[in-house]
Amino acid sequence: MTLTVSTDLSVNTGPSQVEEKLEDKQKALRESIEKGEPKIFGVSQIVLGLLIISYSIPLLSAEATMLLNFGVPWWSGLMFVISGAAAIAVEKIATLKTVSVCLAVSVVTIIISVIALILYYVDIISNPATRCQQGPDHLCDHQHYATKFSTGVKITISMVNIVQTALSSAFTVMLYNQRRNFTGYTTVSE
Repeated sequence: MTLTVSTDLSVNTGPSQVEEKLEDKQKALRESIEKGEPKIFGVSQIVLGLLIISYSIPLLSAEATMLLNFGVPWWSGLMFVISGAAAIAVEKIATLKTVSVCLAVSVVTIIISVIALILYYVDIISNPATRCQQGPDHLCDHQHYATKFSTGVKITISMVNIVQTALSSAFTVMLYNQRRNFTGYTTVSE
């Protein structure tokens, strides 16, 4: 804050150069965040998270495997929804603090996504589709179709998970660059 005294001895206060520079940097941060369209990333993450959760519902009728016992589709899908909500919040409240929180959530989302991918492929490998045992009507047994369906659903969900990992990674890099450009202005004290 700067003080100026006029000739009639009245005192006027105004923003200092540091405060004006900080305000300009905050406006620049907001404009650069809006240019990056976090809302698009957020909505995409929410949709992909809900897709993973909804696609995993048919797995409840299949044989319980490690994937279902650990609840992988549900906690990974929920984390994607949370990450998407954080991205939408960044666009509404573009401050360094919200960018840092969203960046942390995005990094955790990437880690969880990679863990989920590993668990999907371990489960697919350890529970392959059974061989077709043809009956007298020349159709395969029920177990063959059930395991084939289960494997197909897990592969589909893992592909959506790969897209989500790529999306989260791109968003994290964007947020990191934005945060790094404005980190020098996080603390100003007078």
